This record gives sequence, C-alpha cells and structure tokens, in this order.
Amino acid sequence: MHTPPWNSGPPYGPPPFPGPAPGSRPDPVTARFGARVVARIIDYLALSAFAFAFFMLVSLAFSAANPAGFEAELSEEYYNVWAFLWFFGWGLLIFFYDWLFHIAWGRTLGQLVMSLKVVRAADGGRLSQGQAVGRAAIFGLPHSVPCIGHVWVLVDCAFAGPDTRLGQSLHDRAARTVVISTRRAPAHPPPYV
Repeated sequence: MHTPPWNSGPPYGPPPFPGPAPGSRPDPVTARFGARVVARIIDYLALSAFAFAFFMLVSLAFSAANPAGFEAELSEEYYNVWAFLWFFGWGLLIFFYDWLFHIAWGRTLGQLVMSLKVVRAADGGRLSQGQAVGRAAIFGLPHSVPCIGHVWVLVDCAFAGPDTRLGQSLHDRAARTVVISTRRAPAHPPPYV
C-alpha cells in the first residue's frame, strides 16, 4: 500500500516576502547619466590640478638647475614642449589615470566622490586588466587629437543618456562594463504621508 506524501508543496512553504533571498545581494543600480557627468568633471579638475602642479615642479627644478639662476628666462623650446604636451598629451594622461584607478579600485576619484563604481557587465565583478585598458584607451586616447578627439568623447558619452537599461557609453559597451551606484537604498522606504 502506497501513502501519498502529506505535503506536496515546497519543503518550507513560500518565502515570507517577495524579493531576493535572505543573504543574497540585490541587483546593482546603474549610475545616472548626471552623476557620471559630475564624476567626469571632478576627474578633469583633479587631472588639471595634477598637471599644473607637475608643470610648476618641473619648471622650478629647471630654474634651479639653470646656471643663470631663478631670474633667467627659460628657452622658447621649453615652453613649446609644454604646449605640445598640453594639446596632445592630455589623452595619454587620461588613459593612464582611468586605467590605473579602475584596475586598482574600480573607480576614479570623481566616481568615488559620486559613489559610482565600474564593474563587469556579465557578473558585476572586478574589471580584468584587458577590460580596464580597453575602456581607458577608447575613452582617453582620442583626447590626444585636438577637436576631433573631443567630438568623439561627446559622441561616446552621449550614448549613455538614451540607454536607460544599463546606461552604457560606447567605451562601456566595447569593454563590456557598466557603471553602478554604490549608494545604499534605505532599508525601509519612508512612510506615506
């Protein structure tokens, strides 16, 4: 004689509330376009301050090494090199800045201030070396071409605005990354008034 099981449903009943299972991580929230723009502006300001400080230190060192002393003028070629670096070296500076910050911490200084982080689109993990280099190259290196490079960057970043699902720019899509917000949502929503 065969007795049917006394409970044919799930072993412990339905979950007490809808949503992710206890102990699991909720789906990350993709970063808003405005937060990404503000983070990039902060990055540009930080890079400008770094480049200016570096220029001042090098100029001070060259002036100190000049046999004529601090009052002597530096050569025209010296300033031409700095002008060349300002116009054509900016992309290389942005490339190294983005690459090194993303591989080390997953975010730049601007993204840290805005509570953003860059993760793999497939599983939300840390970027691989190839993803960090590719993302930084596609975003940063075009800055080295005056005018055309800046137009490329505007086109690249404009793709993040209409993409409401993941908010990916072209450099995000090419590197298979996504920028997420690391701000925590409140544990309980505010009560309705």
